[in-house]
Amino acid sequence: MVIRMESKTGDVLKGIDQVRAEIQRRLQQHPEQWLQTLQKNPGSFADLEQTVHHVFQQMADQMVAGLLAQATQAAEFAQTAKKK
Repeated sequence: MVIRMESKTGDVLKGIDQVRAEIQRRLQQHPEQWLQTLQKNPGSFADLEQTVHHVFQQMADQMVAGLLAQATQAAEFAQTAKKK
């Protein structure tokens, strides 16, 4: 099974390591940006809260896709899936 990120033409996922690296990159970048946004405009808290929730939801979806990609690489997975 081929699992792709973002779209039908996105990068092919090989497993969770690729996703973990992307999540780590995002966790390094986003909190600093969010803090700056909140410091500059405290009234943006409600919008910022929604943004944070959305980003973490995306990262959770990416992790699930990575798990699926890694689990389906093994030939046994395809054979087991065909039996059911």
